[in-house]
Amino acid sequence: MLDLLFPFGNRKTLQMKKLDKMLREISALSSDEREYVKAAFGRFQANGISKLEAQQAIRTLKLNFRDNLDPGEVEKIKLKILSFFV
Repeated sequence: MLDLLFPFGNRKTLQMKKLDKMLREISALSSDEREYVKAAFGRFQANGISKLEAQQAIRTLKLNFRDNLDPGEVEKIKLKILSFFV
């Protein structure tokens, strides 16, 4: 049924365990920053994180200037996470 509504949709989802593994591969992130990023994605984890949800979480990280992440780190996170959905 969903194929009829969203024929070109990518239903691949990212699980938190895989997200954690991917974040550990980004050497620029400290353990505190990694936990912060996982928390930003945490609200989407119920059924796995979809590509759209990942983009929303990354946008939130990009727009939050009060966190300890610099724009370069957010870009690395974006490239790493979105590569999962390719």
